[in-house]
Amino acid sequence: MAMVLPGCDELFLRYLGPWYSEADWARRVYQATRPDIEQLGVDSELTASDISRLTEESQADVAERVCGMCEAATWDWAKLLKVRGTPSSQWIAEFDRHFQRRQIQEIIDRSDPQEIDNDYVVLCCELGTVLGTVLSSLEPRLAWLYDWPYWESGLYDQNTRSRINVFHWAVRKLSKDGAHASLAVKMDECRKLLHKTS
Repeated sequence: MAMVLPGCDELFLRYLGPWYSEADWARRVYQATRPDIEQLGVDSELTASDISRLTEESQADVAERVCGMCEAATWDWAKLLKVRGTPSSQWIAEFDRHFQRRQIQEIIDRSDPQEIDNDYVVLCCELGTVLGTVLSSLEPRLAWLYDWPYWESGLYDQNTRSRINVFHWAVRKLSKDGAHASLAVKMDECRKLLHKTS
């Protein structure tokens, strides 16, 4: 019998949901995972920093957390996936190759939702930062749009006023909704869409 993983919304609520304040939940439009890409109804002159709801100081704090999580991924993935150097498309391809349903289920099984540093949350956050780092290196027009909790951050394309929810891509990948899908292909499709709608 094929293994049936939990869905992305169930996993989001189980592992990330407990770490939102009441105020955080109250301001969210979505009750669980965000869409892969959102169109924002904002002025085209505004930058990612302009439209962030965080103060400059808070944005800097979140940027530091995102950078720290990406640095953690360079250490963890070197051992796990045998990747080296800075995050690249090859890293994403290796992640796709390694994380099949069985490996994802093993991560879920050993992750305690009451611990914020459990393996599932850490892997989702590392994957989100790596996806964001790789996409923004391939498309320099993409800028981090920082939010809180830091996994609510995404990439912002000022040309199309699109928000790319890379951390939510990560949760989706590590669930029944995305375990079968290629993140490498998804990144290519995202880039094509951005250029098509520019």
